Amino acid sequence: MASLPPLPAQGGLAEVIGAAVSAEELRACKIGGCCGKDTPLLPTEAVLERMAALPDWRLSDDGQSISRAFVAKHWQAAMKFLNEVSVVAEAEGHHPDLHLTSWRNVRIDLSTHAIGGLALPDFVLAAKIDAIEVEYSPKWLRERDALASAPIVADPGSS
Repeated sequence: MASLPPLPAQGGLAEVIGAAVSAEELRACKIGGCCGKDTPLLPTEAVLERMAALPDWRLSDDGQSISRAFVAKHWQAAMKFLNEVSVVAEAEGHHPDLHLTSWRNVRIDLSTHAIGGLALPDFVLAAKIDAIEVEYSPKWLRERDALASAPIVADPGSS
């Protein structure tokens, strides 16, 4: 995929590093509370290019949000992670939707609510969240790794 040109700082960020495409570039950017109703939506191509840098995140079917989900080892691990996300989100001035169910199932949803979709600050925050250490459930890790290494089998009904 061809690399997109760097985005201007007014793309909802206080500071843009490089093309803000790789995980490292995204983590180095500063949101600085600059996103709002004037923040531009990212074009589909720009969203897909940045998704490659965030393999733990999934794009919603409608393309308006990204999410990450996992099972923490226990309640304390889930809460520690969520509290650390809170610190990063507050420092950046951009806040995800956080979900904790069944005492250790964690889900983070990101979108720029003011514009009803995805903007550069969502990807910056996702990359910064990925840098937070998580104590995962060992069973969840085994199941995730087994799914990732399973061979892809073609549907015998398709030609």
